[in-house]
Amino acid sequence: MQLCFPILVAAFLGTWMPPLSLMEQSLKPKNDVRSCRLAGKGSVSMRPLWMISEYKVREGATWGEEEARKLLFKPLDIDATKITFDGQTCHDVIFEKGTVNAKEHLANVYSTTPQALDIREELIEVVKTNCSLPGFAEYIRLKDRRLIIHINGVFFYFRPSVNY
Repeated sequence: MQLCFPILVAAFLGTWMPPLSLMEQSLKPKNDVRSCRLAGKGSVSMRPLWMISEYKVREGATWGEEEARKLLFKPLDIDATKITFDGQTCHDVIFEKGTVNAKEHLANVYSTTPQALDIREELIEVVKTNCSLPGFAEYIRLKDRRLIIHINGVFFYFRPSVNY
């Protein structure tokens, strides 16, 4: 049985905590990455969510700074079968992952370079899906867990909201 040290310390020190049922409702994700059991009371789990932290507008993009800026800090939720972004959800998503040469892939697919996107990796993970949400038919995952999507000539960078 796993125990959550911070929760046990708070309970030991008498620090007020919301009832477990409220914690479970507010923290319970659809796809557990980490969980801990509290004295036979169920588990509290969390998983990473991403948020757009920056963007790069390419020359000739159909979107400009104004449209791109509107998506800053928008959250992204991905689990084993769903992608939810900007109030829309793709269900029954199939993910196909592959590792490709960054220079070749970015040149062939996006007519750009790794340097233009501040990608220092020689190899990148490309994830192809059957999701019709803009930017999610194919996205890039970097070794530092950031995701990159492309919409209307703009590259959006997602940073994980939870680090562990």
